[in-house]
Amino acid sequence: MSQLLIHLRNIFKFFGPKKIFDGISLSISCSECFAIVGENGSGKTTLLRLLASIDVPDEGTVERSKGLSTGYLSQEPPDFLVQTVREYLFSSLHQIEQTMESLQDRLDDPMILEQWAALHEEFERRGGYSSTLNEIVHGLSLQIDLDRFLNTLSCGERRRIDLAKVLLDNPDLLLLDEPTNHLDHQSINWLKGHIRQRKGATIIVSHDRRFINDTCNRLIELKNQRLTRFGGNYDFYVTERNRLIEQQIRAFEEQQKERSHLVQQIRATTFSKGKPPPPKDRDIMAYDQWGESHQRSVKHRLDQMKDRLEKIDADPLVHPRPKSITGIVFHDSSFSAPIAIEWEQLSKSFDGKVVFQDQTNALRANERLIVTGPNGSGKTTLFKCLLKELVPDTGTIRINPSVRMGYLDQDGEMLPFDQTPLDYLSHRFGLDETQIRCELHRAGLDGADLLRLPFQSISAGQRKRLMILSLILARPNVILLDEPTNHLDLLTLEALETALLNFSGAILAISHDATFIEKFATRQLSL
Repeated sequence: MSQLLIHLRNIFKFFGPKKIFDGISLSISCSECFAIVGENGSGKTTLLRLLASIDVPDEGTVERSKGLSTGYLSQEPPDFLVQTVREYLFSSLHQIEQTMESLQDRLDDPMILEQWAALHEEFERRGGYSSTLNEIVHGLSLQIDLDRFLNTLSCGERRRIDLAKVLLDNPDLLLLDEPTNHLDHQSINWLKGHIRQRKGATIIVSHDRRFINDTCNRLIELKNQRLTRFGGNYDFYVTERNRLIEQQIRAFEEQQKERSHLVQQIRATTFSKGKPPPPKDRDIMAYDQWGESHQRSVKHRLDQMKDRLEKIDADPLVHPRPKSITGIVFHDSSFSAPIAIEWEQLSKSFDGKVVFQDQTNALRANERLIVTGPNGSGKTTLFKCLLKELVPDTGTIRINPSVRMGYLDQDGEMLPFDQTPLDYLSHRFGLDETQIRCELHRAGLDGADLLRLPFQSISAGQRKRLMILSLILARPNVILLDEPTNHLDLLTLEALETALLNFSGAILAISHDATFIEKFATRQLSL
């Protein structure tokens, strides 16, 4: 039987007046690998933070096994101190090493020797030898000088360094929030193998359906403040969820039918009370007794029906039809020209390092072209050249005069982080607050507080959906997408995929999401 690592018992969690969890319970044992799915705002990151002891429940208990070690990869990049990559990666190991050195002179004491041996075992387990670091650095395509300072790295490099650190620490309980963001196809495949070989437990929040399928043997769905466990991967979850929805629909329809029948019966009994037939003989006393018994029987039956109706109305079943987002729709933006953008003999270098060279290609009308390739191959740099944010070293770019280009960047770095969505959308599109609220609702972004919070204070998933809304309002006929599936819950992702498949303009997208590429691409370009 697997060792129980952590147990959540009857957990309640609130953010202000909003209830996130309503008495959820969860047990996690060694060697289990869970995926957590749910809409943005359903509590996926909150659950990870509770498991990592970063947050505490408002009610309920969290029971941990003795000496449990946890590692947490946050979706938001951490605020790094001024230290090198090497210092950051080995900070945990350095502390263990210092403690071992302080005990070195007292190893003749059996208790000290036992303590030192336990630390040495932990040092090895956390990758105390360079081979472990080299494997992780190579697996995550981290071609970075370990003596570089963290504040000189890009967002993607910082993200992969943080992932490398939690993997290097090799904790008993590994908590990963969107681990495939900023990873190329090769690194994603390596991470899958690394997770499958782990002896500890792993909990993953991810938008990547193929990644969940290939790594997880359990799944947690967060919905309506409650938690439901499923045994199996994402495909199993989808099949089982649809089966449960069909069961719930039948139960809902049966309850509605029963309620309607009760209402009719109560009305008929109340307004059409039958009277007992007159006595056939002179036994008036017996007749009166029989009449009283009849009235008591009618009243008893009426009270029973009313009690049953009250119970149904006190706890009615809700129609379980899955929620959908219908407001993510791109406007009809086709154009008559056969070619939207073409580039010829394009080259770009940074500090003498060639990113790409002699690139020649074109984006045709009504085409959905996916750009793939390893990290560092120049995918985002190509986009920035096409958007005229960077000037190529050589080559030419021709953009059809009728093109209205829209761009969705990977992490929302183009957004003014000090502004609120209300200020940004009203200034850019000339909309008043009522119009903006209407657009937010259509895009599945309810919540009055969201409009007046600065972008830096809202979640990555909310920022991504606001960027999608901004892209829709811009009415482009050519769309450039840099990792569009990052930070989206699966409900919003499916709505975005449907909208893009129905878009009549041309699309150029960077993606490593295998499911998205399979469903979406009409052509692929590998750098």
